[in-house]
Amino acid sequence: MNTRTKETMSNILKRLREEIVPMLEKALSNGNSVIFKNSYIVNCWKTMDCKTTSCVLYGDESEEVRCWQIAGTYCEGEPQGSFVEKYGKCSDCKTFRDSCPTIVEEIGEHFNNMMFLLTKQNAKMLKDKEHIEHLNKELILALEQIDVKSREIQRMMITDKLTGLFNRHHLIHVLENEIARCNRYGHPLAIMMIDIDDFKSINDNYGQVVGDMLLSYVGTLINENTRKFDRAFRYGEEEFIVVLPETDITFAYIVAERVRKGFENKNFLANKKGSRSENDISRTLSIGITATYPYKTNHISIEELLNQTDKALYQAKNKGGNISIRYE
Repeated sequence: MNTRTKETMSNILKRLREEIVPMLEKALSNGNSVIFKNSYIVNCWKTMDCKTTSCVLYGDESEEVRCWQIAGTYCEGEPQGSFVEKYGKCSDCKTFRDSCPTIVEEIGEHFNNMMFLLTKQNAKMLKDKEHIEHLNKELILALEQIDVKSREIQRMMITDKLTGLFNRHHLIHVLENEIARCNRYGHPLAIMMIDIDDFKSINDNYGQVVGDMLLSYVGTLINENTRKFDRAFRYGEEEFIVVLPETDITFAYIVAERVRKGFENKNFLANKKGSRSENDISRTLSIGITATYPYKTNHISIEELLNQTDKALYQAKNKGGNISIRYE
């Protein structure tokens, strides 16, 4: 090996130690932000005397533009693909070889290509991760909306649209649960059955719209005079049931009287059928009340509770209405 060759090898080894090794060490600690600076990078369109003006790099005078990393370039008039697709061919190209006059630049550029690919893969992974997170958020939102809609549909299925109270179909489920709670915790349970007196004459003389107005007001009165954990139901055309957990018959009677008096004192403006003049009309309520206690609950059924309440209501009707009667 002659002196010149030795000097060249010595210089290359020195550059490898001073440029390549620190770069690799930096890459291990700083990730993919490291790049090998190469002052020998040439412009492919100049080197190849390219005339393909439609190439994305044609006329680009920027320094260190690596055509082998750019998608959509042309080579000898032929369109090239992505970096991964064309890299094997590009590494044998004159542009690449001219950009790597020594083994130092060649190693450096192969390192750059590796880092370029890793950066693209990391960017894709980050984009995919963001996309997945976005999809997860959309999925969670969709599930929440489905849950809200499901609850809304469930509520609509058990709610009387006119009065806003629960409907008859939900009553049995509530009574089963409340009787079980009465057994378990030793609390009393009261039930009221409410009926609008002479309601048929309202529909006959004033029409269904006025009748609906009275029914809606009963629902409002019940809600205003009961607690949040009480449950009220539209049981029939003009009949209502109120379930009062943890309530004895005395307190239930007090609640019933509040509702009854509130309705008795309410006047409604309505036109009689065939008449344009408005009349003040009013109606009254008859209310039957029953209650059960823990020591009785094991021996009572839902049907018996409803029968007791119905019998108390029947007594109220027989007394002329507008009265609350407790079952005894």
